[in-house]
Amino acid sequence: MTTPARERTRHEIVRQAAGLFQGRGFSAVSLQDIASAAGCSKATVLYHFNGKAAVLAAVLEPAAADLAVIVAAAGKMSRTDAQEYTIGQFTDLAVRYRGVMDVVQELIPVIEEVPELGQLVADGIRLKDYLAGSDDPLEQDLAGFAINGLMGECRFPGDRNDEELRRFCDIGLRRLLRPS
Repeated sequence: MTTPARERTRHEIVRQAAGLFQGRGFSAVSLQDIASAAGCSKATVLYHFNGKAAVLAAVLEPAAADLAVIVAAAGKMSRTDAQEYTIGQFTDLAVRYRGVMDVVQELIPVIEEVPELGQLVADGIRLKDYLAGSDDPLEQDLAGFAINGLMGECRFPGDRNDEELRRFCDIGLRRLLRPS
């Protein structure tokens, strides 16, 4: 049974881990770093999570859940409608969760080796397919390129506020993936 105190501890571990992963990068953060930041022992972190990858999965869970909703909705649409829908939704998702984009982009080379992120990877692949709008290998590659570029822009938006960043990314995706 989960008690409010346990939930608060778990929440604090996830909150502190998110800040550490974003600030230093996933690879540079240890379980002890997370425990110290959360004001608990490493054993407490391990009580709540089965290792650092499980903490990472908890940090990414809100973004992963929103991505799952997007790909499920797109799966019920025609290819053209799904592409249009995912362009707008992915732009919003990337801006809303831009803090975790640093973490995800750092992990891309090894993300498939983290079993706790398996569903996130699968949904990311489905998103790329919907963004591409076709099975054409060039369109698929362009969609992957667009995803990486948008994530990179969200990591380093310069002086753009959220609305300016959304507009910039939306226009960029549309010009790349839906040229007139």
